[in-house]
Amino acid sequence: MLNSFQTILYQRLKDFELDDPIHEFGFTRHLMRNQGWTLAYAQRAIAEYKKFAFLTVVANHQVVPSDQVDQVWHAHVLLTQSYWEEFCPQVLGKKLHHHPTRGGRTERAAFHHLYAQTIASYRHFFGSPPTDIWSPPDLRFGTELKMQRINLSEHWVIPKRLPQLSISKASIAAAMIVFITVGCVDAGQGVNLGRLLSDLAANQLAVIFGLSVILGLVLRYVILMPGKQPQKPQLDIYEMAYLAGGSLRSIELAITQLVHQGYLRPNVHNRTFAIGKTLPPGAAGLEQKVMRQVQQAPEFKNLRQVNDYQTHFLRERLEQERLLMTGWAALIRHSFGLYLPITFSGGMLAAVLLNALDIEVAENIITVIIVLWPAIGMITVCCLVPFGRTRWGSRILADIQKNHDVYDVTQRFALYGYRVLSGGALDDLKQIFKAEEEAAAGGCACGC
Repeated sequence: MLNSFQTILYQRLKDFELDDPIHEFGFTRHLMRNQGWTLAYAQRAIAEYKKFAFLTVVANHQVVPSDQVDQVWHAHVLLTQSYWEEFCPQVLGKKLHHHPTRGGRTERAAFHHLYAQTIASYRHFFGSPPTDIWSPPDLRFGTELKMQRINLSEHWVIPKRLPQLSISKASIAAAMIVFITVGCVDAGQGVNLGRLLSDLAANQLAVIFGLSVILGLVLRYVILMPGKQPQKPQLDIYEMAYLAGGSLRSIELAITQLVHQGYLRPNVHNRTFAIGKTLPPGAAGLEQKVMRQVQQAPEFKNLRQVNDYQTHFLRERLEQERLLMTGWAALIRHSFGLYLPITFSGGMLAAVLLNALDIEVAENIITVIIVLWPAIGMITVCCLVPFGRTRWGSRILADIQKNHDVYDVTQRFALYGYRVLSGGALDDLKQIFKAEEEAAAGGCACGC
């Protein structure tokens, strides 16, 4: 509830008109053109700017705006007469200067803390802020800092994040292995691969492969069951992490929790951790295990060894709620992982065995392989399921992602991984995660 002073102040702010009625191209349209906003979004951003201005007066700390609010503020400051002669003295009752950041690690950590305080003050007076205007800290001090003005009449804008192609690449690789194997037999025994393919009618291949995809999708539908349950389960943060990213994500969440709360101090250059303070006895089991691991082997790569932790209780809980696959369904979803090594090793073995057979017999066998083995590959690709979630598990995860607290860094880590880390020691932890990922991929591993 607002007191009388706050009520009067906020009413003055809401009544203040930024658009000059005598100007055809006013303040709102200026924002729409420069920012690429719709009219409705520009009006909402202006309303949030007024709430921000309100907080600069009533909050007992320095207030940090979101990027969208900051853009409105920038535009208003440029209207010097309106801003300095009307808005500040008559409406706000104080001078509100815009100070640029000086940069550096300490400054970034301070702004993260102040932004968190700003969100807390906003919630106190206005409730939950709109997340499409007040971004989470990892976006506010991450990707949003890299935005630039682009002349759309001279440049195309293409998103960097394209759909993941890992499954497609694996399918192509499997197909290439099959045909390379057949080619080896062709070269060694004189089998005419072109003639074999021409003997297979195109419509027959289309029917076979089409039926394979249909069978794969039907099988996928079955193993993803159930799609619904009587009531939604209440998951703790570690169960959320396991559902979103498997056992490794839950272990990484424990490390992140300990760094965020100051129990661990990360060293970026060595990718090690030091104990900052003693963990209380009532801490989560995974966190206690991480602390014991740090005492024995403080290197980051050692702390992430899944086999050193007991996470089966998380999986059992999720399986009990039918959020993860079990039994034969879980085995089928791993079938593509078996398909690739069988294709490679079996193909090499077949090349040797077929060389010992009559050419006509070998051609018949190869014809079957050309048709049957890619069809099996299509079925196994259809049954690939990320982290073994059922349809019900995917629905629950999507619901959690939609309704979680976007300003809670540990919740966001549980759902999205290390890329959401931002601020202070979490910036260092993010660099360690990134360096370890690059090292695993064979890239730069300097940790800088």
